[in-house]
Order: sequence, then structure tokens, then C-alpha cells
Amino acid sequence: MTKNPRNYPDRMTSAESGRPMERGEKEIAIMVDGVKFTYRQPGWWCSLTDPNDNEGQLVDEDNQTAEMARRSAKALARGEKVFVPIVIRAIRKLLGLTQREAGILFGAGVKSFEKYESGEIKPSEPTKRLLKLAMQRPDLFTKRKRFEIPSPDDAELIRQTLRKAAMDRIYEPLFESQNSNHPN
Repeated sequence: MTKNPRNYPDRMTSAESGRPMERGEKEIAIMVDGVKFTYRQPGWWCSLTDPNDNEGQLVDEDNQTAEMARRSAKALARGEKVFVPIVIRAIRKLLGLTQREAGILFGAGVKSFEKYESGEIKPSEPTKRLLKLAMQRPDLFTKRKRFEIPSPDDAELIRQTLRKAAMDRIYEPLFESQNSNHPN
């Protein structure tokens, strides 16, 4: 279950009807472009199990959950299969990045992740490929304070790549001279 924002009580009385409400997650259905989507909405509910009783109270992060569910359902309804706003946010959070940092790291622009997560725009195909790679190998997308000279592991990867492409005889010396001119 999601956290209880601001340490509110687990039970409270509905201001609307006076009925008791309990903090929990209720399965909610929303319709977007004629398609029904369900998700679990945290909040205080008069009934956590009755699908016809939607009397409840949402605050803080609860409202953000509802909005993100709506944005993601909208993207799904319009044909996006994977990179909907909530998945993009999850990838960014997995990497420990702010929206601005993610935009810079992915080369998409400082405001791009804000727009992806709001559903305002969709990521380009190259960005989607990078997002998929980030899901598979998050270690490749760490924050770097400055450009780093390739590590010995990276240097070997460079040599292997040049060999496999049959370009090593001509270009490998470039990297050897770089290593001798830049001490680690």
C-alpha cells in the first residue's frame, strides 16, 4: 500500500455523509476514449470493496496518483504500448534522476521528461530505445560529474569494437596515444 501522506489518521469521518472512512487502496475504473482502465487508488474510502460506493477523500499524493493514472490510461488508449507517463517516471526514478537530469542525460532536452511524464508529448523512437536500455541496464545511466577518460574496461571495449568492425589497424593507435597523454 502507498504511504499515508502527512501521517493522517487511518480512519476519518466523511465530511460529505458523516460515514466512517478507512485509509486504503480501492480499485477504480476510469474510461478514456471509450476504453475502461482500472488501477488502485489510495485514499480514504467508505467502502474499500464495494465497486458502486465511490465516496471517499483524496489528498496530496492521492490526487497525483489519480492524475498519473489518467495520463497513462490516455496514452494506452491512444496506442502507446510501453512508454506511458508512469513507466517513464518509473525509469527516471530507478536511475535516481530529476526530470532535468534525465533530459540532459538522454539528450532529449531539459524539459523533455516533464513533458513525457505529463503526457504532453511522446518520446522519440531513439529516446524509447534508450529508455528500454535504461530498464535493462540502469548501471549505464549513472550521474557523471564530468566527462571521464574511459576506464581500462572501456578501453578494451573500444579495442574490441574496432577489431570487430575491421578498423583497428588504422584507428586503434588513436586510443593508445590518448591513454599515454592522459594519466589516470
